[in-house]
Amino acid sequence: MESPGENQPLSHEELSSEELEFKPVVKYAAIGLAVVSLLGVEYATYKLGFSNGFTSGVTSEVVSEAVNNAAVENLTHFMQAATADEATLLHTVRTRETGLSWIKNPSVRREAEWMLALAMMNRGKVADAADMLKELFPRDEASELWARRAVLTARSFAESGDRKSAVAYYRYASRCYGKLGREREQLAAYSEQAELIASAADSSAAQLKALETLQTEVSKLGEPGKLLQANLLAYMGRIHRAHGKHQEALSCFEKALAGVELDKVPTLAGAAVAMGSALLEKGDTEKAARLLRDGVSRLGEHPGDADYLASALRDLARIEQESGNAENALALLYRAEGAAMGRIDAADTYWLCLYDQRGWVNFAKDAHEAALADFSRALEFQSMPEELRAQPLEGAGRCCIVLGRIDEALAYLQDAVLMRTRHFAEDKPALGRVYLSLAQGYDMAGKTREAADTYALAVQNLPVELGEDNDRFQAMMGRAYALSQLKDWNTAIQAWGTLRDALQKDSPRSREVDEQFNLCRIHGASLPEEVDADEGEHADISEH
Repeated sequence: MESPGENQPLSHEELSSEELEFKPVVKYAAIGLAVVSLLGVEYATYKLGFSNGFTSGVTSEVVSEAVNNAAVENLTHFMQAATADEATLLHTVRTRETGLSWIKNPSVRREAEWMLALAMMNRGKVADAADMLKELFPRDEASELWARRAVLTARSFAESGDRKSAVAYYRYASRCYGKLGREREQLAAYSEQAELIASAADSSAAQLKALETLQTEVSKLGEPGKLLQANLLAYMGRIHRAHGKHQEALSCFEKALAGVELDKVPTLAGAAVAMGSALLEKGDTEKAARLLRDGVSRLGEHPGDADYLASALRDLARIEQESGNAENALALLYRAEGAAMGRIDAADTYWLCLYDQRGWVNFAKDAHEAALADFSRALEFQSMPEELRAQPLEGAGRCCIVLGRIDEALAYLQDAVLMRTRHFAEDKPALGRVYLSLAQGYDMAGKTREAADTYALAVQNLPVELGEDNDRFQAMMGRAYALSQLKDWNTAIQAWGTLRDALQKDSPRSREVDEQFNLCRIHGASLPEEVDADEGEHADISEH
């Protein structure tokens, strides 16, 4: 008997329940497949986002704008630093290693640092950028860009007074241009370097050595460098001349001008002027005047010509003055003033010398007010070497004597004596001349004792040769009169006796001297008549 339900078909509900139940193996296999499917979908989504989404992202306007804004912000900050106040700019230079670390490209970094250096140079702070500049310039390559920048840097160092660094950058530029075959630019760099060396305040030996080294380099250029070689010789000649080596100077000038036609090479007109000046010092006035006039006619308006032109005009004025043509000399000196105005530095010794020279020309013309004005202008240059003040002080003093301004005259002449004794004691005639003027000033001021003593100093320093018109005779006469006024009869008799002995019997001054001698003899009655008043006087006056 079958149990209930056995071999009986399942109901619909029972059948459905049985179909939803899986065996364990099938169940876990299905779960695994579902997980794998889900991971596949996720990976496919990731790949699609990376390959398409990233490319789209970095090329989209939003991302590009963000990147550009960041770069512009960095660049703006850098530019602001380069144009900021000096303290900020200097800080940027000193901290450039960190401040410019955002620039990864070496060439871009170098350009950024150059911009900083340029900003420093424009502000006159090239010394603070010196270390950075040393690192900037390429060492083993010739670049026209950096050659031009080297010239710019050299000029900046020159303006700051660092001539050594300036010369080094000029040499760098010259080497670069030489390697590149840029002959014209190389010569220009050499020329600027030569001008810098020639204008330096170094010793003559240092300047000459530097110019000779430069000349050796220029000589390698052959024919194109001949003009610059001539200019270098002219520079060396001027240095020799400035240090009193006139023969060496003439030799340099002659070599510089050898075979040169000034019409074709006007830049050497300066050498012609310098040679003319050297010949004038030597005493060859005629040849000097020809060279000076020729040089003046060829010098142009270039600022570099101003020194030569002004110097030539002053030398020509000297020649005219010595020839007795005071009017021509004065015209040349006024022209020299105009040629130098705005071209020669106001602090240059040229101006003191010009006004001193013009003052003496006006003095020779008896234009004493104009002369005093010129001497006063010369003395306004307080920063000049004090020895240059000796002549204008003397000139101002002599003008004041003529104009009756005695107190001013004494002040000027006392200072002139101080300058002479301090700096030019070996020039006894010039010192004696100043003593004579000072003694005359004391005389006019009624200071007879000071006058007598100062006349004696004048006699001591002035040349021994006597003549009725020379300064020594005037000093001896002044001293004799002062001694008479002081009633120092014995000494006065000796002074007048010396003068009487020195004069010819038919001299126009003999009568005056004899009268004063006899007057002193009368007042000095205690002196025995047979005493020869002239005895020993020559030695006394000469050795006073």
